[in-house]
Amino acid sequence: MKEYIKLSTLYTIVAAFPPLLQVLIQPFIEGKGRLSVVDFSHIAITETISAFFFMIAMFAFSGALARFYYDHKDNEKDLKALISGCFSSILLRGLLILGAAFLLKDYIGQVFSQTELQDFSSYGFATIFVGISRAINISAVTLYRNEKKVRKFIMISLLIGIFRVGFQLIGLFYYEMSFIGYVYGSCVGAGIISLAIIIHTYWRNGIKYDNKILKPVYQFAFPLFCNALIGWGILYADRYFLESYPADLGIYDTALRFAMAIEMVLLGIGGAIQPEIFRLMKDGFEKNHAEIKKYSHAMMAQTQLLLAVLILPVMFYLYYFYDSKLSLASNIIAIVFIKFLFRAQNIIFLIPILFLKKTTALFFIYTIVLLINLLLNYILIPVFGIYGAVYANLASWFALSTLTFIYQRIVIKIKWNIKKIYIYPTILVLIALIVELLKNFFNLNLFLSALIVILSIFLSLYLLYKNELKKLPYKKLVGT
Repeated sequence: MKEYIKLSTLYTIVAAFPPLLQVLIQPFIEGKGRLSVVDFSHIAITETISAFFFMIAMFAFSGALARFYYDHKDNEKDLKALISGCFSSILLRGLLILGAAFLLKDYIGQVFSQTELQDFSSYGFATIFVGISRAINISAVTLYRNEKKVRKFIMISLLIGIFRVGFQLIGLFYYEMSFIGYVYGSCVGAGIISLAIIIHTYWRNGIKYDNKILKPVYQFAFPLFCNALIGWGILYADRYFLESYPADLGIYDTALRFAMAIEMVLLGIGGAIQPEIFRLMKDGFEKNHAEIKKYSHAMMAQTQLLLAVLILPVMFYLYYFYDSKLSLASNIIAIVFIKFLFRAQNIIFLIPILFLKKTTALFFIYTIVLLINLLLNYILIPVFGIYGAVYANLASWFALSTLTFIYQRIVIKIKWNIKKIYIYPTILVLIALIVELLKNFFNLNLFLSALIVILSIFLSLYLLYKNELKKLPYKKLVGT
């Protein structure tokens, strides 16, 4: 647990750096004479496109690399073939994506209502390249995390944030103060890092593509890719439905940018917990059952504490430092952030499923959730605007977490502390939802409303861990 706490803290800080840096520069690039709320709606759509092509280029190889690393780590030759082959596959898919986009460039932009987005050729290829570069960068971070090469993990994560933001500023202030300059800057910054990673990877492992090694990787990754494809719809469908309301989309996406920092933190915590649970399961599930539970309960406790600490500072930052309508994003921070309790649940329930390679049924789960998401966005956004997207998102994540939990129980029975993992976090989301509705109905102060949610989180932590809190140091906190 000492090792986990140390690594999870480190991964949390480092993983949060790129998205945190991204949002810290926003007050300097928005406002009068700079980017408007509509410009940020354009950026939201370009990043939605980038995420789509990232997913295709990646083809779930990040998760596959994390899992199959343990199958080959004792055989240096096979491990090098695995690593080199994974990166080669990403590059090949990237080339295919660029070729397909070139052929379809006159049609892609027509799905958007805003004139600036309809000219796909002016921004689309740079956006695609950002997605491909991100697939390379995330794969490298995953590999270094599994290898426990902490210095490389830190260096790459920090450089990704510095180069992307640095070149975004160059693109905006020295090329064009619009979403075009932003996209081109992102492209150059991400591209430099990904090129360095490819050169270093091939230098270490050679240029290899062993079909015997990669065939089971593709078989494992394919259902995960299908899930990721559906997951992209769940995560980004709301942007498309809001695209016809540019101001609302700009405000909503600004809140989600801060939420992305939490997403990366959760992935960092998950990055620390997953290898440890994989190791424990490989050494014997029954023997290490109690330890597996401890790590999972620790992650949920960390997530609740993270939300309680961050909600108010982010709201103050948006409310007092932003000049444009983007400051209105402060109104929805609490209800947007609280969904990460469902996100943490989903990560925890997925780990045993991934280890046992029982991923096929996840396709049906994600399909059901996508249908729920699309239907709710379609119904709620025209009526409630931004809040329609928020409510649809919460309902979708609740459905995903619950269905994944049910399936995990079918695959393998783990005696979680249900109060810690599922019941109390779900109650906290309901409290946040009720407070948000009361805030809007009675016009309550947004900071007072957020404080009620935060106090509820701290009360939940106390009720769940009061016995462990009496037995400090922290390593006793997570208990069983």
